[in-house]
Amino acid sequence: MSRLRAVRGRMTASRRGVLSIAAGSAGGQVLALAAAPLLARLYSPADFGVFTIVAALVTTIGTVAAFRFELAVPLPERERDAQALVALGLAAAAATALLGTVAVLLVGDGVAGLFGRPELRPWLWLVPPAAAATAAVLVLNQMAIRHRRYGSIGRRNFLQSATMVTTQVVAGAGGLRSGGLSLGLGMGQVVGALVLLPGARSADPEVRAGRRLRHLWESAVRYRRFPLLLAPSGLLNILGLQLPILFIAYWYPASVAGYLGLTQRVIAMPAALVASAVAQVYLAEISRAVRGDGEGARRIFVGASRKLTLVAGPAALAVVLGAPTVFAVVFGAPWRTSGAYTQALALYMAAQIIASPLSQTLIVLERQGLQLAWDVGRVVLVTGAVVAAARSGASALTAIWALGVSGAVAYGAAWLMSLRAVTVDSRRARQAAAGPRPVPVRAAALND
Repeated sequence: MSRLRAVRGRMTASRRGVLSIAAGSAGGQVLALAAAPLLARLYSPADFGVFTIVAALVTTIGTVAAFRFELAVPLPERERDAQALVALGLAAAAATALLGTVAVLLVGDGVAGLFGRPELRPWLWLVPPAAAATAAVLVLNQMAIRHRRYGSIGRRNFLQSATMVTTQVVAGAGGLRSGGLSLGLGMGQVVGALVLLPGARSADPEVRAGRRLRHLWESAVRYRRFPLLLAPSGLLNILGLQLPILFIAYWYPASVAGYLGLTQRVIAMPAALVASAVAQVYLAEISRAVRGDGEGARRIFVGASRKLTLVAGPAALAVVLGAPTVFAVVFGAPWRTSGAYTQALALYMAAQIIASPLSQTLIVLERQGLQLAWDVGRVVLVTGAVVAAARSGASALTAIWALGVSGAVAYGAAWLMSLRAVTVDSRRARQAAAGPRPVPVRAAALND
């Protein structure tokens, strides 16, 4: 009975965690949704095109700027080990910002020229600090997950979105057209990191000892597989998302990247509202299950899959049925093209909502090699599909359909890999709990 009450308590805490994070995300996304029609009138498709490129660079660099130490934060038993991983991640993010600034100084003109957009050049200076702030948010968010501070995560989601939207509206109204969207992105990431920072500190001398140089080195060695395997894997993972976008921005007119940028902004809302909340709570619960007896891991995976499917299916159907008309009415007739792009990405969106939060299963189970193999496969599949469409002279819409279909296939494979991994791990946990099989009496007699 006491065990049943404990399980119910964990489920209740998990449900409260999802609601806390979802509430913060919902508030931020409601603001973003309310502001989107205004932004579509303040900024042209070409302005959105500049933002799409900057956002792709920030996301790509920021995802790996902490060397993936943040993924290890929920795992250690000792709190001082987790503090050491936070310190390592933040130090890596700062170093990445410094190197990125030097890179912009040296090759910024070349990058702007590569995309044929001179107006991109001054906004490339935002990429290094915004990427570092993105990495800091990832690191501090993992510490909040470890401590189950779901309310803090919810506040971060809301304030980060609110800051981004407010900055973008004010900058656009003030005439800062080509880079106002990018400026808002950077400000939002900085505020997100500042909201989470106080909760990551500890006054316990034993815990703070984890930040000493010797312990930092020991932790870096202990968790070396994260930067050595998961940083390249994480880079490949994010390139699978962002590299096709950059290729589309390279091969097609600036307006195409702008239409695609608004499409991404809108279809990201259901993922940010529900999937991200489930993902963060799922990480805490699956990590706890694996650290325990491991038997409940598969049940947690299947339950989360079912909940995400109930969100993804209706959302994709609604997009397919009405996206072009809705975009034309809400954002203005020139943006009907974004609605057509959204239809092309509907299946991709649904698969991403389901599989992306659950892909953390491979990390928790320390199947880094399997994760790396999938990341390589997705980059080859999705980028190859977009490049093949563009090189063949296909229309931009055809290239985006190629992106949507190939991306959905890749996420389907990710879900199957995670299911198999968690099933095998749960089976091993049950066998270990059952103990060795007894030797049959007849066999024992024969051996004697």
